[in-house]
Amino acid sequence: MKKVNEVPQKELFLELIHLSSEFCIVLDGELQVIDVITKEPRLSRLLYHPYHHLTPYNEVQSFIQAIANGAVIGLKRFSLLIDGEDILFDCKGKKVDDKIYILGNRVKESDTLRFFDLNKFPIPAMMVNKQGRILKSNTHLKKLHKQMVINENNAANISVGKNAHPIYEKYCLVFSQLSLTNRDAYAEYRTNDVRLVIKGLTDGDHILIMVKDESFQERYEELLSYQQQMQAVSQIAAGVAHELRNPLSVIKGFIQLSKLSNNLDKYYDTIYSEMDRMNKIIEDFLSISRKKMDKRYLQPEELVESMLMIFHSECTLHDVEFVYDIQETEAYLYVNEQMIKQVLINIMRNAIEAYEGQEANRILHVSAAIKHDYYVISLKDYGPGIPPHLLEKINEPFFTTKNSGTGIGIPLGRQIIEEHNGLFEIESICDKGTTVTLKLPLYNEIPVRTSLAEK
Repeated sequence: MKKVNEVPQKELFLELIHLSSEFCIVLDGELQVIDVITKEPRLSRLLYHPYHHLTPYNEVQSFIQAIANGAVIGLKRFSLLIDGEDILFDCKGKKVDDKIYILGNRVKESDTLRFFDLNKFPIPAMMVNKQGRILKSNTHLKKLHKQMVINENNAANISVGKNAHPIYEKYCLVFSQLSLTNRDAYAEYRTNDVRLVIKGLTDGDHILIMVKDESFQERYEELLSYQQQMQAVSQIAAGVAHELRNPLSVIKGFIQLSKLSNNLDKYYDTIYSEMDRMNKIIEDFLSISRKKMDKRYLQPEELVESMLMIFHSECTLHDVEFVYDIQETEAYLYVNEQMIKQVLINIMRNAIEAYEGQEANRILHVSAAIKHDYYVISLKDYGPGIPPHLLEKINEPFFTTKNSGTGIGIPLGRQIIEEHNGLFEIESICDKGTTVTLKLPLYNEIPVRTSLAEK
């Protein structure tokens, strides 16, 4: 048996290399490979000069150059393609005299795939290396590809080949985004029946690409859109019923007054006007689109004063005191008169109904004034007010606290005012009352073209 000091130095060196590493590349001062020490012949063939089988090649070159310059570098991970499979190696190096020694150890699969147990993922997923080679995919992805009639047998990487399925273009897009930014990447694959959201993230030497199937969600959104259309139709129908009640109530009130006074002629014009307004309301709702509203320029007091008789009559019938304060102006409103009247009557009726069961302080106060280029019309009652938790819901269609209410008046009124580029505001304090404010933009003059057109 040989003593240790009798063992040839090179033989001892080789044994140490074999014990500590799977390969050792020896380079000279010109960075040329002069020897590869390994027990695996295939590694020797791949690693002998040129050593570009180690990838990424640029990083390998930088790593070796840094060691040649005397730098001390920690472990660097590189990939080596062996028999069609990418194997990862942790490498370290050292310069001794005029030679450079690069040692490499195969990375254990438990380290390379530390949390990528893809079959535990609830969605389709694949793991790709930095060269775009598909290392593994889970059963969810295989099932998805099968449904999409994708042949995975010919898909060793995510590059777009001649016969590749179009979804691979999206895989490549995500891969390219990650390669450039190293941040989370995103793409969508869409057909008539399919919507897939593809996301990717980088972890060390791997890229994880995940696919979320949102096809069901898209079909759900289509159904939701249809439901919203049906809801809009319901709102219109409810709105027709609600808004026709206002002129019908006015007609009923004037007929009652005419019976008391035994004089129908006095109220004939108002009743006829309300019947005409009913007809216009029906036409407006049948046309559905308010973008075709018939607007005209008129002075604000003309609009408000035309409502005073209706307000006064309604308040008289319901034993409510009517108080008003109207400021005149030479500016103009540009409105659909019937629709603004529709909103005002609805607010008035809500105010009167608020006094149900209340005997004292039954007042409706209507004011109109100019504030910051707006004509501001306020209707205030002194009823019980609206509790805060109900005030938050008052703009929701069909929300109502009345047994016979439709829940469409306030949302519809707000929509009409906003379509006039105005503001619709509600302030309410419990036990003190509610104020509804309409703000409509004022115009200092009538445009000539519009004026001529209306003539």
